[in-house]
Amino acid sequence: MTYALALAPLSAPLVGSTAVATPAHKNSDTAFPAFPQALLVQLAKRLYEMRRMRDEVLGDALFSEPSWDILLDLFISEDEGRQLSVSAVCIGARSPSATALRYLTMLQDAGLVERTRDERDARRSHVRLTASGRRRMATLLGRLVTSGS
Repeated sequence: MTYALALAPLSAPLVGSTAVATPAHKNSDTAFPAFPQALLVQLAKRLYEMRRMRDEVLGDALFSEPSWDILLDLFISEDEGRQLSVSAVCIGARSPSATALRYLTMLQDAGLVERTRDERDARRSHVRLTASGRRRMATLLGRLVTSGS
C-alpha cells in the first residue's frame, strides 16, 4: 500500500511507504502507528511549511496555534538531532514570547513536553517532547497519512 497526502504538492514530495498503521483507540496514548519515522517527519515538515504559507498569504493575525507550532517544531527537531532552547521554541511558535511561554507551560502540564536545564549554562533550558508527546504526535500524524488514502 502506498500513502499519498492531500497536502501535496508542497516543496518536497513525500516518500511512499508500505507500512500499515496499527489500529489505535480514539484517546489512546499507547498505540504507535507502524509508519516509518521519516514519513511522519516529512508530514510534520509539510504541515509546518503550510502554516507558514498560510500566514504569508492570508496574514498571521487571522490564525494563531502556538501549541501546534511548538509540537511540530519539536517533533521535527528531534528527528534532525537538534536541541531547542526555550527561546528557540518561542521563536518557532511565531507568537509573542509571553504567549509562547504560556502555551509551553500548558504543554508541559499536559505531559507532552519537558524542560531540562543546560548542563553548561544553568540560565538556559532545553525543551523536548516527552515519550508520551512523541507517541501522540506520531499517532496523530499517522492518522493524517491514512485519512488521505
